[in-house]
Amino acid sequence: MAAWYYMVGDKLYKRGFASPMLLCVGEEEARQIMEEVHEGSCGSHIGSRSLAGKILRAGFYWPNLHDDTARYVRNCDKCQCHADLHHAPGEPLKSVLSPWPFFMWGVDIVGPFPIGYKQARWIIVVVDYFTKWIEAEPVSSISTEQVKRFYWKRIICRFGLSKYIVSDNGTQFASEKVIEFYRGKGIQNTFISVEHPQANRQAESANKAITSLSHICLTK
Repeated sequence: MAAWYYMVGDKLYKRGFASPMLLCVGEEEARQIMEEVHEGSCGSHIGSRSLAGKILRAGFYWPNLHDDTARYVRNCDKCQCHADLHHAPGEPLKSVLSPWPFFMWGVDIVGPFPIGYKQARWIIVVVDYFTKWIEAEPVSSISTEQVKRFYWKRIICRFGLSKYIVSDNGTQFASEKVIEFYRGKGIQNTFISVEHPQANRQAESANKAITSLSHICLTK
């Protein structure tokens, strides 16, 4: 056991699997680290396992790390207030609809939120059906031009041309300008009914996570 630990000056370090050195910290430092990672300026109120992993990747360690992070998250008022309660029954696993990464994207709009930076009130969200990768951007309006600019900037310029984009048939997604934009890029748009958003499950799941995090951050 002692072989895992060594001293550098007056600091105790532990050899880690994912990193060469983990600084061992005391109880008070551990509490401050958990607070900063979980709910600090860059914190996002993540779960206990993610919190523990993020602390380890940051280069810190203490013996009861996993137990302490679990207890910290359980005692976080905002996490408990905005926790996602799972009442739905389990469903059988389904095959992935997209044959490779960035072949099919689901897109939706979340909001309105309280007015933020640059008058932003809405968030455009896209999620890749294969990798579940999420791209999101706050916008001041949900016009056709905003949607086209988002597609170009966030999808095409970063991941290349996709084959399909799944969205509801709202005006900003189904306008002639957007359809012409798709056609010019060789993209096919699949519409789902606004009354049945669950048909676009990938985007709906991403929306739920973003909305929950936004509520937590806005109540700070």
